[in-house]
Amino acid sequence: MYSVIIVDDEEAVRHGLATHFNWEKHGAEVVGTFEDGLAAWNYIQEHPVDIITTDVRMPQMDGITLSRNALEKYPHTKIIFISAYADVNYIRDAMKLEAADYILKSVDLDELDAVVAKTIKKIETERSREQTMLDMEQKLKESMPYMREQRLRSLLTENDETEEIIQQELRFLGIELKSDTEYLVMVVRLQPKSKWAVMTPLSEAERLVISLRIDEIVGEETERYEGSVHFKSKYSEYVTIIPKHQEEFEKILLSVAHRVQIDLQQKLGLETVIGISDIFSGLKNISGAYRNACEAINHSYRLTADSTIAVEKFENTPGKIIREKCEAEIKNAILSGDTEEVKKSWQTCINYIRTCENETEQQNLLLYFLQLPVPLLSGLRPEDQGPYASLRRLMEQFFLSNGLNEQGSMIGALFEEAAGLLQKASSPHANSVIKRVREIIDQKYMDQISVTILSDMVSLTPTYLCVLFKQETGQTVNEYLTGVRLNRAKEFLSQTNIRLYDVCYKVGYLSPSYFTRLFKKSTGLTPGEYREKITGEPS
Repeated sequence: MYSVIIVDDEEAVRHGLATHFNWEKHGAEVVGTFEDGLAAWNYIQEHPVDIITTDVRMPQMDGITLSRNALEKYPHTKIIFISAYADVNYIRDAMKLEAADYILKSVDLDELDAVVAKTIKKIETERSREQTMLDMEQKLKESMPYMREQRLRSLLTENDETEEIIQQELRFLGIELKSDTEYLVMVVRLQPKSKWAVMTPLSEAERLVISLRIDEIVGEETERYEGSVHFKSKYSEYVTIIPKHQEEFEKILLSVAHRVQIDLQQKLGLETVIGISDIFSGLKNISGAYRNACEAINHSYRLTADSTIAVEKFENTPGKIIREKCEAEIKNAILSGDTEEVKKSWQTCINYIRTCENETEQQNLLLYFLQLPVPLLSGLRPEDQGPYASLRRLMEQFFLSNGLNEQGSMIGALFEEAAGLLQKASSPHANSVIKRVREIIDQKYMDQISVTILSDMVSLTPTYLCVLFKQETGQTVNEYLTGVRLNRAKEFLSQTNIRLYDVCYKVGYLSPSYFTRLFKKSTGLTPGEYREKITGEPS
């Protein structure tokens, strides 16, 4: 029932309105009558009501003052003025208070009936709208952890969002990452053999519990590092973005990584490898730092021979600088099959290596470059991999070579042979690899797949896969993936039972705004406009 009070200095009016008007018809009940505004105000402060019917001119406190006080404390209260005064000033003051209505005495019950019905309708509409907003806020609150995780995952992939947009969205989601702070990315990855040994005997429910426990353990350790942000990036990988704002941060960070490994081993029997990126700033650079940490794991830049914490060096050591200067150039030369270009790029690299005064670092670099063609050739059959079919024999040959000159000549000759082997690679084999990549994309387009993930699945390097894919299809891998996703999006958009923002997630995009821009760039229409055009139904 809606509560009503009647305020009027005439007893007859109070009695008439309380007893001769059918309030119950409107689901309302008179809970009090008062002869002046002050008495009514004293009551309202302790007992809020839905509707106040009040005269304008009364002793002690007039109706305008009473209404102003009531609305200030209870903004949803509705006011109906019933007065013998048609003075324009009274009416104007009443309308300023957004009164439900202004009725002149003597009261026409039919007019009052219409006014009360309209007032009740307004209350119901406001309450319905308020309840809808509360429901939406509750749903938003409940979905906030999921939205936070999805948004953080989206930072691991490149997109065209501006730094400002990313910062605004993170702030809305309560994620304390800032554009002007220096960070590192730490990736904790479960070792496959250990993971399956633990997970395989378990039921789905038990696996979920273990997964939540892993997330909890990693979070407990990394959250000790003030300002860090932790999330699960995929099934067996956990990412922490850590600010560099404490003294001796390297020592602290490595200690955190070590504790994570020990806890997961001792509490769950899970073995892990951990990669740590270089220092970076700028939220758009999180994706690059994530790749950096993953590369540290993949290339095993480890602290010691038996360590499973892989760290891209925090500072630019000579060895790291040489790798960065030479690696891509040598790979591209080998992939091109141009032996002269291979010789030239390797000679440049050898000259850089000679500048290292530390002999151990020289040897480490030579060993690193010796193995450079391995992933490039891994897409070939073993019998087509030449000397790289047995890396053990190559290592023996390397260690039997005398000094930098002989070792360098050996590696240069191997690079030239690798280039020739790739040139002779049979077209049918390349076709089978590309066919497999297409099948994976067609099946897993909704997942967060990338060139790096695809190359791992077909045992090629990302660079080699991109070259092969472009040669065979005329498209880049990302162009093909985008095409598959947008075609599936069109199919989903033709089904009106699928919500627009769900289409975005169904085809593998974590940012609805990015998906919309990409879709419009391809079709000239937003997803909503496309659905309306196809189905004839407004979105």
